Amino acid sequence: MGAIAARPGEESDGGAPEVSTDEAAEAVAPPAEVVEPAAPGPAADDAGEAEAGPSEADRAAAQAAADLAAVKQWAAERAAAERAAAEAAAEAAAAQAAAEDAELERARAEQAAADLAAVREWAAQRAAAEQAAEEQAAADRAAAEEQAATDRAAAEAARAEADRAAAEQAEAEQRAAEQVAADRAAAERAAQQEEQEQQEAAERAQRQLEQQEAAATAQRAAAQQAAERADVQRAQEEWAAGRHSAVRAPVGDEQRPERPRPTPRARGASAAPATGRRRAAEPPPDAGTAPRPAGRRRRTALVAALLALVLVVAAGVLVTLRLTDRSGSTVAADAEQVPDAVLPELSDPGPVLTALGTDAPLPDPTALAGVLSPLLAAPALGGGLSAQVVDVATGQVLFDRDAADPSTPASTAKLLTGLAVLTTLDPTDTLSTSVVAGSSPGQVVLVGGGDPTLSTTDPSTDYPGAATVADLAAQVTQALGGQPVTGVVVDNSLFTGPLTASGWGADDAPSSYAAPVTATAVDGARVAPGESQRSGSPGTDAGRALAAALGAPDVPVDLGQAPAGARTLGTVESAPVDRLVEEALNASDNLLAESLGRQVALARGLPASFDGAADAITAALTDAGLDTTGLDLHDASGLSQDDRVPAHLLVDVVRAAADGSADHADGLLSGLPVAGYDGTLAERVVAGGQAGPGSVRAKTGTLLGTNDLAGTVLTADGRLLAFAVMADGTVGSLTAGEGSLDVVADALAGCGCR
Repeated sequence: MGAIAARPGEESDGGAPEVSTDEAAEAVAPPAEVVEPAAPGPAADDAGEAEAGPSEADRAAAQAAADLAAVKQWAAERAAAERAAAEAAAEAAAAQAAAEDAELERARAEQAAADLAAVREWAAQRAAAEQAAEEQAAADRAAAEEQAATDRAAAEAARAEADRAAAEQAEAEQRAAEQVAADRAAAERAAQQEEQEQQEAAERAQRQLEQQEAAATAQRAAAQQAAERADVQRAQEEWAAGRHSAVRAPVGDEQRPERPRPTPRARGASAAPATGRRRAAEPPPDAGTAPRPAGRRRRTALVAALLALVLVVAAGVLVTLRLTDRSGSTVAADAEQVPDAVLPELSDPGPVLTALGTDAPLPDPTALAGVLSPLLAAPALGGGLSAQVVDVATGQVLFDRDAADPSTPASTAKLLTGLAVLTTLDPTDTLSTSVVAGSSPGQVVLVGGGDPTLSTTDPSTDYPGAATVADLAAQVTQALGGQPVTGVVVDNSLFTGPLTASGWGADDAPSSYAAPVTATAVDGARVAPGESQRSGSPGTDAGRALAAALGAPDVPVDLGQAPAGARTLGTVESAPVDRLVEEALNASDNLLAESLGRQVALARGLPASFDGAADAITAALTDAGLDTTGLDLHDASGLSQDDRVPAHLLVDVVRAAADGSADHADGLLSGLPVAGYDGTLAERVVAGGQAGPGSVRAKTGTLLGTNDLAGTVLTADGRLLAFAVMADGTVGSLTAGEGSLDVVADALAGCGCR
């Protein structure tokens, strides 16, 4: 029992598992595995006693050996079972692992298959998408080609329509030109006829005057003959008296008192000159008879000659008076003096144009609306139209259609700029352009003062009274004293901000009507004097023009700034600003208007930019007492599509200039184009219209889809009205919109409307 049994799962040296005593005891504990020895019966006792059988100790040892053998057997069986179980467990674990590996592989395979299926599905979808995209692209290309074909067809149709419209416009313009030529020819014929009639009247008056003078001469000659006959009669009497006293007195000159001189007459009349001494009367051959006829004829001829001389002298005095200026002497240096002539008093001539009468009847608003409303409904004017008509003298509103609604002003905005300039600046002010010394020897700096009218020709072909580059260059050459020019710098720093305004189109600057706004330019930034196309680099062009005028056309021309305190080499001045305002309005010069707007900004301490000019113009109108509600400016010329101005403000500006309530603003009216005569209205006249010559004076405004007209009109009854018509939704051709506005203005001028 002292042997140590092996642990389950472990092997002894002999290969069998060893089991401990306690374990063995535990192993044999179950009754099922140990067979209890049978209790000794009587037969056994008898045998033991007979044979003197084994002792109790032997039996216990045998039992123990049997138990040990049983335990060993059980342990061996248990070990075998455990080994079998372990092997089974290992096999099961291996099988489980194999199963798990197989499941994992299966899962991986399924996942791979699923991924492959997903990839294949994605690839299929991608291929389908690409195919759809290709099909869509092909459809888009086809649609684009179809649209392009449609656009080309539309463009060709539009071009054809434009060509047709241009042809119609050209034809209309030709007809208008022919009509204008016919009107001018008729006017010339009328003027010639009137001149001829005046000449004939003058000739008749001259003949009447000559007849009157001949009659007066005949009367004077008759009076002279009567006087001569009286003289002869007296001479005869004296001769007779002298014959009786001849024996008492020696024959000699007779002392007689002189005949008094005739009283001088007014200019144009004449009298026979007094001789102071007469010839002694010869004794007639027969006392009491008349003198010889030959003597009377000679004396009559002498009197007539003297009378003619006096008339010539009087006519010479009259001509001399007419040719003499008022400030100098009234007698020409070589004029023949006529001491006895009595000249009439001369007074200042009366005005050629008199003021409008105050008694002209005022149009009736209801009648006026009846005339204008159908005309304002013209299809070419489209929708969104606003208008107002005001009597200048009284300020009474005679017609109003949405006049408070802001509309696109186009170039009628120049009316606002013009009034701001004339009321902010002195009308006699000028714009200066200077040249100063540069930072290196021979370098000169052209300093722009905002005068775009500086001319490269002398005189200017575009701006009357403009300063010239030649004059400026002559001053610079003299100041340099022979020093060669090595370079030209152009200083545009007076103006700030962008060179073009918001609301300007990409093709507006440069174009035939606008250019980038710089402080320095020549010829209105035109590419050449007299041409309409403007340049995209006005400052550089001005620098090159100065270099050429200085005889150094090849020197470098750069943009920069003048050195501080630089010596001035030359300065020129523009025409007065009131003349510049007239030019900007009459020709609708956008660059000139923008430059003038910046001058208003500078005078008000604001930046010389588009925004500064817009703010300054608005402030100037407010200071002038005008209502600027709804006014929104982005430039000074009206070229911006973003500008908004109510029609009543345009009318208020025109009326303020017309009635004198705005100081120094008369230049605004004198700058307005006259219909059928000059400016942008030169070719705009209604054939066979009602308006009289010069009765419509207005500023035009034209942008794409916008046609405006604002100014003054003189009615058929002589009443002066201010008006504005703004149509910023016009349709059709440009001439259709302009023609519709011209008809409105013509009807307004020809309407008594009472």
